[in-house]
Amino acid sequence: MSRPIGAHFHVAHGLSNAMLLPAVTAWSAPAALARYADCGRAMGLAEAGEGDQSTVARLVEALRDVNRDLAVPTPRSYGIDEARWTELLPLMAEQALASGSPGNNPRVPDAQTIQALYREAWA
Repeated sequence: MSRPIGAHFHVAHGLSNAMLLPAVTAWSAPAALARYADCGRAMGLAEAGEGDQSTVARLVEALRDVNRDLAVPTPRSYGIDEARWTELLPLMAEQALASGSPGNNPRVPDAQTIQALYREAWA
């Protein structure tokens, strides 16, 4: 999903990944809850004996906190024109799917879901 952001709006690949990471992680987690919880535990985010669901919630919040601490902009705060962003959502979703990368996710999105994730990342 990050490639179309870079292609259309000249956002560095790593930055566009960071913009998307909290939203995509939150959406993906139900398909691999234990694996995402393991990540949260490895990061020291869970209390002793804390369940997977709670640990993943902490993980997603930690990703949001890291973005905030590092001043990772949202597409909006980066200066991307909202009308252009919205206009390109169907094409960006199509391009993201064509790249094959969404198929590597534990929960594979369709075009409509990708557009919803782009909208969430916009904020």
